[in-house]
Amino acid sequence: MSEKLLTQPESTTEVRAAACTPAAWDCQTHAFYGAPEKVAENLASLPDSLVQRRVYMVMIQGEGRAEARVFERFSFEDPEGTIASWQDDNLGDLVTQLTDVIVANKGVHCPGEQVRATLDQSHDFAVGSPEPAPKTAAEAFRPVVEGFKDHTFIQATVLVLC
Repeated sequence: MSEKLLTQPESTTEVRAAACTPAAWDCQTHAFYGAPEKVAENLASLPDSLVQRRVYMVMIQGEGRAEARVFERFSFEDPEGTIASWQDDNLGDLVTQLTDVIVANKGVHCPGEQVRATLDQSHDFAVGSPEPAPKTAAEAFRPVVEGFKDHTFIQATVLVLC
């Protein structure tokens, strides 16, 4: 019986890419529209396994205000992560642009890294200090929806990446 030798990836990027390969074939988008309370309820009902991914994001558009947050852990096992955020008057074509990036990637590269590279080129995201990663969908998404509680109608799109 022969033993297979496992080669260890040499860099953090290689480790991420190897771990993200299965997720590159299982990206997801979830979109909700309506009153902030209803959208918060729908976001909270998403499977908590989605926030166990290494990179995922939420984009919310309200009346004259938009916000996007990217949740990222350095590894799948890391109990801490960062949240990068961006705000403007509207999302513009951000959702479509990121969908196009995922489709063009065709599962070849880490989708989280591809989306982050696109965001870094086109938007000025502020990255917060590392903090405990959210354990549930409600814990991840409720705070951002709170900022839209005075709006009558909002759109929320979640991208589940790697």
